[in-house]
Amino acid sequence: MKNALLAVFAVLFLGFLGTSSPLLAAGNDDLGIDGSAQDPAQKLKEAKAECLSCHSAEGLAARKPPASEARRAKMAGLLVDPSRYDQSVHADVACEDCHGDAHKSGVAAAKSCPECHRRQNKTIVPEFANSVHAKANPEAFNCYSCHDPHNVRKASSLGSERNIAHRDNSMCLDCHNSDEKYSKLTNKPRPDLLRTHSWQPNPAMHWAAVRCIDCHTPEKPDGAIAHDIMPKAQAARLCVECHSTSSSLLTRLYRHEVGEQRVSAAGFINAYILTQAYVVGVTRNQYLDWASLILLVALVAGLSGHGLLRYLGYLARKGRK
Repeated sequence: MKNALLAVFAVLFLGFLGTSSPLLAAGNDDLGIDGSAQDPAQKLKEAKAECLSCHSAEGLAARKPPASEARRAKMAGLLVDPSRYDQSVHADVACEDCHGDAHKSGVAAAKSCPECHRRQNKTIVPEFANSVHAKANPEAFNCYSCHDPHNVRKASSLGSERNIAHRDNSMCLDCHNSDEKYSKLTNKPRPDLLRTHSWQPNPAMHWAAVRCIDCHTPEKPDGAIAHDIMPKAQAARLCVECHSTSSSLLTRLYRHEVGEQRVSAAGFINAYILTQAYVVGVTRNQYLDWASLILLVALVAGLSGHGLLRYLGYLARKGRK
C-alpha cells in the first residue's frame, strides 16, 4: 500500500512539473534548435521570410538554383514588396493566418476581410452594398478591389494630408485612368475625369490635395470613412462645403491632425492648415492678420496726415492773402 501511494504521488509530481515547465508547455513547435523557447516575433519573422523567398522579387532572384523563366512568369502576379508589407497594418499577421496551408495544398484561398474585421463588418458591408460600385457589378467588387492587404496602412501613419490624398486617390485612379482595368469591372465606356470635373477650378490641383472620397461619400458624424460611394449627381459640388469655417475637411481629411492642441487662443486651427492647403474662411494666420492691421492703420494715418497737411497749407495760403 505504501509503495502504491508513493507511485501515485510520483506520477502527480511529474505531471505538475510537465504542465508548469515553460519548455514543456511551449511544445516542440516553439522550441529552438538548442531546446530553448523560441521568441514569437522571431518565429513570425522566419515564417514570413520563408513565404517571401518565393513571393517577392528579391526572394526569386536569390534562389539557388535560380527560378526558371516559367516559374518567374507564374509568380509574377503573386509577388509582395517586403518593405511595403512591413509598414502595413498586417505586418504582425502571419501569412498562414489568412492563407492557411496554401503553400502545402497549392490552393490560393484567403480569408475574407470580414472574418477578422468583424466590428467594421457591421457598418462597412451594408454601406459598400449601397455604393455605386457594388450596385453596378456586385460580383466583381470586393474589399480587394481597392485595398491591397499587403500594403494597406493607417492614414495617420502617412505623415501629411497630401500623402493621404495621394494614397487614397491612387486606389480610385488605378481603375478610372486605365481602360484595361475599367473594362474588367463594367461594360460602360470609361469617362474622361478631366471633362467630368471641368466644373471644378483646376481639378488636378484639387486631386493632389483632397481625396475623391471627400466629395463622393456622405459625411459621417464620427469622421469615419464611408464606403457607400455615391452617384456623381449626389457628390459634393458646392465650394462652400470645403471652403468655409465649417469645412467638411475638418472631420474628414484633417481629422487626424485637427485637435484641441492645434487650436489657438483665438479659436483658429489655421496654424496647421495653412501649411497644407488654403481654405477660404478657414485659413487664417494671426501674424498676417496683425500685419494687415498695421498696414491698414498706416494707410489711414498716411491719408489722414496728408489731408491734414493739405488743409493746414490751405489755411496758411488763405492767411497770406
